[in-house]
Amino acid sequence: MNPPEQITAFKEEYYFFYGSLQDTSCLAKILKRPHRLELRPARLVGWTYKMWGDYPALISGSQGNTVHGMACEIQTITERDRLIQYETTAYKLQDCWIQLDRGLLVRGKTFVWDGDSEALHDGIFDLKDWILSQRDGRCVEKGIQR
Repeated sequence: MNPPEQITAFKEEYYFFYGSLQDTSCLAKILKRPHRLELRPARLVGWTYKMWGDYPALISGSQGNTVHGMACEIQTITERDRLIQYETTAYKLQDCWIQLDRGLLVRGKTFVWDGDSEALHDGIFDLKDWILSQRDGRCVEKGIQR
C-alpha cells in the first residue's frame, strides 16, 4: 500500500517585488484582481541584483547589501501560479525575510535568478524608465506578451 500524498495548503503571504512587478498596473493585470492592489514599501537585506538584459535578477549578497522594492500579499494559489508563469524559468521562488515599513519583519517569498550567471551584467533598474518604455504594452517582459 502506498503512503498517502501530503497536501500542502496554500497560505496568503507577502511577496517581495524589485523589478517590473513594482508597477501596480502590471501586477494587477498579471494577478487579474478586480480590486486595487495594496503594495507596501519593503526591502530585503543580504541580497543584491544584477541585470538580465533590461530586467533585474536577484542574487545572494552580503549582509551589507539591501534591495529596495515593494511587497504585496498574494492571496491564492492561482495568483502564485500566474506570477511563476510571468517570471519564466529564468527565476525561481525563494523563501525570504521581508522588511516592511516601520521595521516589521515578515516571512515571505521573492523571485531569484535561476539562470546562468554569465548572462548577468552590472546595472540599475529604474522603475520610472521601465513604465515609460511600456506605455504601449504594459507588462511586456522577457520577450513574452502578457
